[in-house]
Amino acid sequence: MDPQDTRDPQASPAPASADYLAAPWPANEAERIAALQEFKLLGSSAEQSYDDMTMLAAMICNTPIALMSLVDTNRQWFKSRVGLDAAETPRELAFCAHAILSPDQLLIVPDATQDSRFAGNPLVTGAPNVRFYAGAPLVTPEGLAIGTLCVIDRKPHTLSEGQQAALQALARQTMVQLELRRNLLDSEQRNLTDALTGAANRRAFTRRLHEEWKRRGRNQQPLSLLMIDVDHFKRFNDRFGHPAGDLVLMRLVKLVGGALREHDLLSRYGGEEFAVILPESDAVAAEAVAQRVRSAVSGATWPLRAVTVSIGVATVLPATTLEMNSLVIAADEALYAAKAAGRDQVQVALAR
Repeated sequence: MDPQDTRDPQASPAPASADYLAAPWPANEAERIAALQEFKLLGSSAEQSYDDMTMLAAMICNTPIALMSLVDTNRQWFKSRVGLDAAETPRELAFCAHAILSPDQLLIVPDATQDSRFAGNPLVTGAPNVRFYAGAPLVTPEGLAIGTLCVIDRKPHTLSEGQQAALQALARQTMVQLELRRNLLDSEQRNLTDALTGAANRRAFTRRLHEEWKRRGRNQQPLSLLMIDVDHFKRFNDRFGHPAGDLVLMRLVKLVGGALREHDLLSRYGGEEFAVILPESDAVAAEAVAQRVRSAVSGATWPLRAVTVSIGVATVLPATTLEMNSLVIAADEALYAAKAAGRDQVQVALAR
């Protein structure tokens, strides 16, 4: 849900005008928005598979406008559109916000000027001058309507039973495409996540470091890296067993994550070693983060024995001509220096 939106997700938005009615919010609004966000569609680029659906909808229903509309917290956003320039409209004006209230039915409005819900709607009284609307809800397997496949005309219109059935069939096929997309995203996320700790894995680390290295050059910002190693972890496993060690790593990820910014990346680099990518962070800022991480771990209460970490910090300056791997090497060398200095230490290096 939009973090700036402070409204009760179970409440209904107030009508924007006495001349039309904004749709009430569904009783399952919080779950519906959560489902919508899982698809990661909002703001995404046009895709041919969805454009094909809106084109077919317009052709089958013989209307100049067809939309794949996603009903967000305070707007409806069009993933695909035919015959309309606007990319979104306020939710309080959206015909589709009414359509999602009945996920198993088409909403058909033959003439909006004769419907008390819509007659005074600015989308009816002004551009695009909606008269006819038919919307087939896009419904997830869990029964949550995240939007519609809809068709619109600027004059009163009707659909035959065959056209209605075809529009609903296209909406179902659109959801098949959306489910495939969601499953692919889930699969990719699993491939980039460490199964034990939930941190990013080595593959995700390498991919992100490549991205941040290029961004550093474009934006002329420093880039820093932390290498973190759990002190005497082999001894811990030998004494208490690997299941106990696994619990340490899982809790460690939570503690380290609590000391990072949202756009930093924590990854399990291997075994008990973790790496943190700190975009746009110079050596001073990176060392401060490392000290917060070290203090969070050493200051935590551990059930079997105290746990500490050694941390190596490396920074590369914006104008460097070094190879990306030099940053990893420098952080690794700083980590070994921290261990040599007695562990539960932070050591800093500049990539060279």
